[in-house]
Amino acid sequence: MATGRTYDVVVLGATGFTGQKIAEEMIESKFLGSWAVAGRSRSKLESVVERLDLTSASVRPDIVLADVGDAPSLLALACSTRVLISAVGPFRRYGTPVVKACIEGKCDYLDVCGEPEFMERIELEYGEAAETAGVLITSALGFDCVPADVGTQLAASLFKPPARCTWVESFVSIHAGEAGLGGNFATYESAVFGYAHAKSLSRLRKQAVAAKGKVDLKIPGPRPRQSAKPVWDARLRRWTLPFPAADASVVKRTWAGLAKQGEAAAHTSVSFTLADRWTVALYVFFGTIFSFLANRAWGRTLLLRFPSLFSYGVFSREGPTDRQIHDTRFEYLHIAHGHADPAAAAAGAPPDEHRSVRIVGPEPGYIACSIFVTQAANVLLEERDAIGARGGVLTPGLLLRGTSYLDRIRARGIRVEEVPTPSA
Repeated sequence: MATGRTYDVVVLGATGFTGQKIAEEMIESKFLGSWAVAGRSRSKLESVVERLDLTSASVRPDIVLADVGDAPSLLALACSTRVLISAVGPFRRYGTPVVKACIEGKCDYLDVCGEPEFMERIELEYGEAAETAGVLITSALGFDCVPADVGTQLAASLFKPPARCTWVESFVSIHAGEAGLGGNFATYESAVFGYAHAKSLSRLRKQAVAAKGKVDLKIPGPRPRQSAKPVWDARLRRWTLPFPAADASVVKRTWAGLAKQGEAAAHTSVSFTLADRWTVALYVFFGTIFSFLANRAWGRTLLLRFPSLFSYGVFSREGPTDRQIHDTRFEYLHIAHGHADPAAAAAGAPPDEHRSVRIVGPEPGYIACSIFVTQAANVLLEERDAIGARGGVLTPGLLLRGTSYLDRIRARGIRVEEVPTPSA
């Protein structure tokens, strides 16, 4: 498949927990192109390759040495491949040199970042360079941003003109087995620094507005309100809280990109659901402590030293157990609201049309995440002409619309379906 390059895909950071899962998914999805795993340590990369379940039909990956602190090695890596998948986080620390190398080396870049500050900074500072170079840069191609972004777009697309979608509510639920939830330290570390730099994100957004102006989404009708407190949702029969992840940021950037192209946009709200009052109380208690500590240097030291203690046992340096991974699944429900007559929305009438989409899959942070990013790489390799932009910094929703991406992830076990809209 590689045309003028040694590899079709390179997985950078393959010795990390997420990187290993991506490499495993490359094998399990029967990727038949040329590919490699990359990182700093040859012995660790060799160990990753030896653990892969290689068969006679599998393509064994090459090993390439590269270091985010060594610009020439990154450039050589970028020049060797058509698509680079980066699993080297936290991305606010290690991501920018990789993006720069990909633009210079003219290879497309994908990552599984969930850090809004990094993503929005890359768009502001490197968007024009990527567009000029004809390089596609897309972050957030993991959980939870992919089901949030592509699911929102799918739900909104169910409104056929002249009907107009004006608001998509998104609800994410994680269902664990008896062994409970488990997460890797790197994911936790990214969350710590994400909270710590919330003010930096606010300043960055002001810079972006000053540099490029604010996009008018031109959504008719009043803006829906989302409660900042836990709320019982009778439709779902679950408690809901605002989801403090990158989902809303990514989806809003997709809507802004569509609005720039003259397409209709909608309001977005993203909530996390919990089953009972006890779980809500634990979430609020540990969330309050986490937020307090993450905003103080000494507090961040404590959080990073004792991840299990401050996450109620969810995150650890060992990562999730095989049983936790096997027994965990996710569900994303998108409830889209709109009007048969857009004039009714402008007049402030309540929505009279509703459509819903559900996305369900395996353990989200590492298994579903690996499926999402590897299938995005396949889209770039096989359907690049179907992507509207030749280059630039795009969200998952903007990158993947108009492609066979949903069919690809369905083939890998992700259920994506229209469902009846729940009622109270």
